[in-house]
Amino acid sequence: MQIDRSRFLLLTATLSSGACGGAAQPAGGDPVVAAPVVTLPEEGQAASGESHASADEPSAVIASLDGTTPTGFEDLVTCDDDGVAPTGCNTLRAPGPQCESFTDTRDMCSTLAHGLRPRVAEKMVDCLLAKSGKQSICSFQAANQCAMSAVRAACIEPSTQSACAQVVKACGGRLAMKDCQALVSSVNGKNRRNMIACVTEGCSVDYCMYSVE
Repeated sequence: MQIDRSRFLLLTATLSSGACGGAAQPAGGDPVVAAPVVTLPEEGQAASGESHASADEPSAVIASLDGTTPTGFEDLVTCDDDGVAPTGCNTLRAPGPQCESFTDTRDMCSTLAHGLRPRVAEKMVDCLLAKSGKQSICSFQAANQCAMSAVRAACIEPSTQSACAQVVKACGGRLAMKDCQALVSSVNGKNRRNMIACVTEGCSVDYCMYSVE
């Protein structure tokens, strides 16, 4: 039933005024029947009977591996990706001519500096710079170890859970969800598929830095 709000309020006020003033009932006519009480919807409020979707209703959040996020869920990505690739790899120095792995370490450092997200890359380069000019820079694992140390301390994006959940389940307990998410969260968009392929094959994140391009 459609109710004219202004006319209804006017009618109600008139009846109320008559009741307060003790007006007499009209003689010989039909008795005055009080108007029914009708609760009017507030302006902008949906009419009675309409259903509303709850704001807390669970929704599936599916993010693609290239780092994009579905519209409406941008606030779920909390990691700060601002910055540029660090350039410190060019300043690395070997302690002497007997450092056979140094060239490979410096090359891998440069690759990771552009393949990792800036914040993670900075930590990796700082780790290697701390070894620069020392015998520890001559380890064949130096770049990988510094990179993995930065990865394990990285901010985890919630959008990586969907992809990692499938891999973790397939690995049957050999791969931790946190490690998988940290790895995928640490690389730029073009390397995310490489990371998923790496952990799918080996159920480990330990050597996936060698798959970064």
